[in-house]
Amino acid sequence: MIKMHVARTSEIDELDIAMEEIKSQIDFSMLKKNSGGVIFCHIEFVESGLVTELCNALPFDVIGMTSMAGACENGYGLYDLTLTILTSDEVSFSAGMTQGINKANYVDEIDNLYKNIRGNVAEDPGLILSFMPYIRDVSGYEVVKAMDKAVSGIPIWGSITNNIDFNYETVQTICNGEYLSSGVAMMFLNGPVNPKFIVSSIPERNISNNRAIITKSEGSILREVNDMPILEYLKDIGLIITKENITTTPLMVYYDGAVEPVALGFYTLFEDGSVLTGGELPEGTSFAVGSIDTEGIFESTELGLNEILTNPERHATLLLPCVTRYIMLAPNQEGELKLITEKLKASGQPFMMGYSGGEICPMQGVDGKLYNRFHNYTFCACVL
Repeated sequence: MIKMHVARTSEIDELDIAMEEIKSQIDFSMLKKNSGGVIFCHIEFVESGLVTELCNALPFDVIGMTSMAGACENGYGLYDLTLTILTSDEVSFSAGMTQGINKANYVDEIDNLYKNIRGNVAEDPGLILSFMPYIRDVSGYEVVKAMDKAVSGIPIWGSITNNIDFNYETVQTICNGEYLSSGVAMMFLNGPVNPKFIVSSIPERNISNNRAIITKSEGSILREVNDMPILEYLKDIGLIITKENITTTPLMVYYDGAVEPVALGFYTLFEDGSVLTGGELPEGTSFAVGSIDTEGIFESTELGLNEILTNPERHATLLLPCVTRYIMLAPNQEGELKLITEKLKASGQPFMMGYSGGEICPMQGVDGKLYNRFHNYTFCACVL
């Protein structure tokens, strides 16, 4: 069994004060044989050196990332650091991080990272937590695809790093006190983990009943649908996509005939009329167009929270809603943070939440197996 302890601090510069705040919220004498840490924080905690000092003061592996905002049972906000400690007598925790990745080396770096951590444990992990960078010339799904191949399909749950900087210029991935803007961090959970994955994206009422078939694509670039240029198809169903509104339309993709779709975003509109999306779009795959609004965001949050709260075996909960949700809730941007905190705090069980720049969460295929997927717009959770 895994137990979870969570602490939160807003002290950026003074390690002694930050550690006192953390120790006042976590009884370190209650930790079990094995422990691992997860940090979500504002970029200033990295820049001040506090993240490095905190990790060095902890006697176990720690991974993490910068995030737009975070929450736990002790509160929520933009300018905080949240530390989660997962601890167990039966489950062990091992972590590592790549060197900086780029288009030329990301496959090899990820493969070597997995092999290095795997060489230090007796068997394959039951779950891998991972945080990865935003790389302009390598899409999120490509990094997840490389990770999935390296780990031979072992479930991976995590996120792309993000921050209050919408251009992703100051994001950092964290591992054992080190940090890189282009690093991929992994933490193995070895032993009887039994994770439950929750994905709640777009309410069904916000998904069109009309499905189309992708007939021309290249990786994550969508060119033709039903043998029509993508922009022409969208215009026919009443959607005019421009550079100004491109990120507001979710694409609900039904991989391999799956019952539940994966939500992907449109990223870039090219001169030739093709569109860059957030994930791989194989030809022959069906999709429907969704819509996202304030009511739908809160509805999907409620659905995800209800699934968490009704899990009788829950001892630890990690949450990563998409940062786009935070942005689109303006002017009530902290509404989702508040809802999550109030609902989960009332349950009496610990939780940790950060916003995600792109979600990594397994989904069940029609064959009943779990497949690692990259998502946009979603409310994602991992329950242990």
